[in-house]
Amino acid sequence: MKHVSKLAAFALALAMALALVACNNNVESPSASSAGSPEASASSSEASASASESSADASVTASDSSADASAAASGASASSEATGELAGKPWVTSVLLGNLPAERPEAKDDLYTHYNYEFLAAHQDQNNGMTTEQSDEMKAAVTAIIKDESKTGHDLDQLRILYNQAADTEKVRAIGLSEVQPYLDRIEAVSSLDEMNALLVADDFPFSPFILACLSNNDTRAKNIVGISPNFVLCDSLLVGGAYYQESDDPQVEQNMTAVLRSLGSTPMIELMATGVDQRDARNAVLQIIEFEKAHGQHLTAPGTYLNADYGFAAETARESYFTLDELCAMAPNFPLKETLDKMGKAGSETYAIEKKWFEAFGNLWTEDNLDVIKLVAKVQVLCETRPYCDPSFMNSVYEAAGQHVPDADSFAYTACTSLDTLSHVVAKIYADDVLGANAKARLEALSKHLIASYKDLVDNTPWMGEESQQRIIEKLDHMTLNIFEPVGGYFDYSGLELTPTEEGGTLLSNYLKLKQYRYDCESKLINQPAIAAAPWFSISPTILNAFYDPTSNSINIYPGYVTSAVYTEDMTDVDLLAGAGWTIGHEISHGFDYVGSQLDAYGTPNPVFTDADVDSFVLKCSTLASYYNTIEVTPGQKVDGRLVIGEAAADLCGLQVCFELASKTDGFDYNDYFEGIANEWAQVMAVYELPERLLDPHPMSNLRVNVSTQMLDPIYEVLGVAEGDGMFLAPEQRIVIWGPNA
Repeated sequence: MKHVSKLAAFALALAMALALVACNNNVESPSASSAGSPEASASSSEASASASESSADASVTASDSSADASAAASGASASSEATGELAGKPWVTSVLLGNLPAERPEAKDDLYTHYNYEFLAAHQDQNNGMTTEQSDEMKAAVTAIIKDESKTGHDLDQLRILYNQAADTEKVRAIGLSEVQPYLDRIEAVSSLDEMNALLVADDFPFSPFILACLSNNDTRAKNIVGISPNFVLCDSLLVGGAYYQESDDPQVEQNMTAVLRSLGSTPMIELMATGVDQRDARNAVLQIIEFEKAHGQHLTAPGTYLNADYGFAAETARESYFTLDELCAMAPNFPLKETLDKMGKAGSETYAIEKKWFEAFGNLWTEDNLDVIKLVAKVQVLCETRPYCDPSFMNSVYEAAGQHVPDADSFAYTACTSLDTLSHVVAKIYADDVLGANAKARLEALSKHLIASYKDLVDNTPWMGEESQQRIIEKLDHMTLNIFEPVGGYFDYSGLELTPTEEGGTLLSNYLKLKQYRYDCESKLINQPAIAAAPWFSISPTILNAFYDPTSNSINIYPGYVTSAVYTEDMTDVDLLAGAGWTIGHEISHGFDYVGSQLDAYGTPNPVFTDADVDSFVLKCSTLASYYNTIEVTPGQKVDGRLVIGEAAADLCGLQVCFELASKTDGFDYNDYFEGIANEWAQVMAVYELPERLLDPHPMSNLRVNVSTQMLDPIYEVLGVAEGDGMFLAPEQRIVIWGPNA
């Protein structure tokens, strides 16, 4: 998967909010760390923030010490010249704010920093992490269409109703939390587990605070079924699994997980404070939520688990993930699962995909003794879910106090419209049809097919692999579905949707709840129907900047939100297109044959594509690449976890190799332009406080995925003249290639 900030719901780490939880972090700050371990999110002087809600304007008052902590956390005060303290090796970690070399390195020493030097230098005052220019392109284009009254149509009219209600800041502010408060009051009034169960399944309580139930097609009987996963407060279980909740015997990993959990707790803490909860009580509440979610979340598989297990573990786990509803109810007898699924329109699935260990652990926590924390989680989930559709004044005051950008009315309205539960599919289709156009889709489809053909050529000429494995891989390539700009079969049909305009009594929140129910109804019609490769589009918003491979549907998915000017423009040359989109598409194709993807066949069934005779050779290739990543130091004392990143690192390497294979068949291919293009696509900056999360990410950091992948392959040595002693040099016997005649 192309890396985006994983936690879409917590995309902007608030420096002020980080300071609010700093007194419990017990970690050093970047400026005070003699060991160079920048896990901290606030000043080491144990500066605390005073955040109180004023009865007049619900503003946040920050002390001078918290402002200092915010500056330290954001990296805003860092020098643009590397001090050496955080340099890293073999390359300076130039994506970190304040860690840019004083002079541009040569491409043969640091390809990533060489081509991105101007961008990195221009963004050294960036204080909210990763740059947002690309994602803002889609927002600007769609907003202009919404505001153009000459454009009409049923779906656009519905989008315009929701957008205008969100953009009416005076109306939204006047409503405040008045529509949400009754739900919170009902939760607070619960006095027993039976009452909590009754509330959760009540038709007039439109929330599911504890479980997610998404359409899935990973059933061996090739039917759409329902996948059930935890609805965590702190993170997105669909993207990170149990990664932040699992214990580790590695002190660095354990410290990073602690830091990430505490920082993620900033959002629910602010949500509670927005309702008038005292700062200290809100902080203690977040700590209770962390402990509760960790107690069951640690039993949910993290992405790295599959990579660190014996080959075949992913396939075995998939085979053991199917259960009937009666079997699931027996695992957690106190939790009202059947009634909850019925309310969501998902109680009719023939089987369910779920992780047994997690659900059993969750069921063991569903007791009278845990009623208080269960109520707390329920309240915070309601607050977090409804946040994009309620008065943002308190949150904006926190942004402002922390020196962060305060979203304007258009930004707030766009966010409200692009939720998976609202109109993200409508927004994505409008953007794809009216902005990107048919030619963009056709060129990306053609490029994808060319890359698949080049992949076949590499596979056909891989000496370590036997003919049976080769044929299984080619079969999988032949059956790959291309979901480009829209899923095969199209988006949900919104022709039956009628939102309620403001003049007829409709509000932003009431229309959100209507849209959420509409999506439930659309999904329920697909359950038990023949499996479709579109299932991934119904669990993640297609407006996000992302492209990915889905192994259960064997599909390449390119969301409209991914296609910005860095990826595609009408006047792009084939070289530019291969750099902007080609590597990403090649990367996603490669996921079909990485450590996990190769354990499912062409039809998503858990049958490994490699024969027993070829497994050892394949695993050796992967483990060697992981071992190389283990040697890379991001900052002194902080190294990459090769076992964690190997899936994405291998896809990076193989994706780039298949691009070079296609390039080798193109007369006059300009490799220098291509090197610049792939480096530019990954140009980004991040604050030091984001480092713990990035070190737990299965994607390598941007500078590493460019430099490591390119240094493994011949073109940089031939074109740039990289030689022994240069920073990009690797001896031929150290270069790792998985496919092709040199593998």
